[in-house]
Amino acid sequence: MSNNIKKINKNRDILLRRALWVIVPFLLAILALDKVSLITIFGILAVYLIFVFAKDKIWYLLVLAVPSLVFGKILYIPITNTWVYEARFAEVFLGMVLIVFISDVFLNNKIINLKFDKISFGLLIFLIASLASIYSALDFRLFVFALKTIVFSFLAYFLALNLLDNKKKVFYFLYSMAITGMILSAQIFWKFYQMGFSIDFFFNRSDILIPIGPIATTAAILTFLAPILLAFYFQLNDLNKWKPFVFLGFFMSFFAVFLTLGKGAIISLFFGLFVVFCMHKQKRIAYILFFMWFAALLYFGFQPYFAGLFERFKTTLVDVNTEFRVKEYKLSFDLIKNHPWMGVGVGQQLYYYKKILNQEQGNFVNNFILQTVIDLGLAGLFLMLFIIKNIIKKIKDVWRAGGKESVLVIGFIAAFAAAFLNGMVEVTIYALPYAIVFWLTLGVFENAAEREEKP
Repeated sequence: MSNNIKKINKNRDILLRRALWVIVPFLLAILALDKVSLITIFGILAVYLIFVFAKDKIWYLLVLAVPSLVFGKILYIPITNTWVYEARFAEVFLGMVLIVFISDVFLNNKIINLKFDKISFGLLIFLIASLASIYSALDFRLFVFALKTIVFSFLAYFLALNLLDNKKKVFYFLYSMAITGMILSAQIFWKFYQMGFSIDFFFNRSDILIPIGPIATTAAILTFLAPILLAFYFQLNDLNKWKPFVFLGFFMSFFAVFLTLGKGAIISLFFGLFVVFCMHKQKRIAYILFFMWFAALLYFGFQPYFAGLFERFKTTLVDVNTEFRVKEYKLSFDLIKNHPWMGVGVGQQLYYYKKILNQEQGNFVNNFILQTVIDLGLAGLFLMLFIIKNIIKKIKDVWRAGGKESVLVIGFIAAFAAAFLNGMVEVTIYALPYAIVFWLTLGVFENAAEREEKP
């Protein structure tokens, strides 16, 4: 029976290869008749070629999804005369991987091998609830803008859980995170230099953009990456040629977070690294020496900066940013009081904020749980708590199964702890780049935990 199945699959693959001689001319003819765009033709051909020749290699696109975020939005699809949908490489990669993966699963009867845990289930139900909220949408563009983050969050977790499932894939993914940390940090350093080291860099963080998005979002991503990269550095064998690059990725990420003077990001980063310090007892002296050296570098080499950092923390309760946050939370609770059960609808909080605050462009609430309640009401809160509960359960299961012996597992746990704390005071998982990084990493977590030997 198995030989017959293999023969059928082989014959089908041969047929699909030969079909290219018909499909390519057909697509070119459609293009010549101006029926579809060139991007659409390339997309169809890319998916077809990957399925036929490289469906076992699609996990590379997941590995590339994280560093591809540094290029920002690269694809512009006109929806109407006044509306253009903007996409990133990572969105394209996730979409292509999904099509190829699902096609492979159904055509080759691999459904029984699919991994679909309670977190996947929770994200799927959250996505369905978000889709249903279209009935309360006052601004369809804002609905689509917010919905795509939820869609790609589910795809990132589900695909990473199923495809990044062995030692080689997990470590390639971690190397890509180190590269991402270096590039994002370099972009922050360059932006700081371009602005002439102006104090505006510190106090207008949400308005200053690099390709991936606002500086505040970039700092949140680097805060999440740093504990993992530090743990990954200690996980690697001393003879590994990539080990210095991983440490460089950690150090640049660490330094860039401080450079942005983001209070929430800095506190969350310290919290995450403190978790690593407490759990990884073998390297405590190394951690202490590093932080002492870094503090001395800041104090003696960057005295004005160090003073600015101290001043920013000292004025936390009275600065303009804090006053706006208080006003923001009051408006949030008013929206919740008026829409307690099903919320205002995904993305519609931006509409209300722009209208009430008379702003040209609204902002998401700087608390992911509060944002969930605003969007989907108590139903959304229940779903979010269900997802958080199962994330904690996954962490506990990995820890009890021997994860406490792996410094890499400790790094992942520290990153999730930092992400939760940062999500209480910053826009995190509702920002698409951050969401893709976070859910891909969570999908990798269990698979990474099973690989304790040093590469």
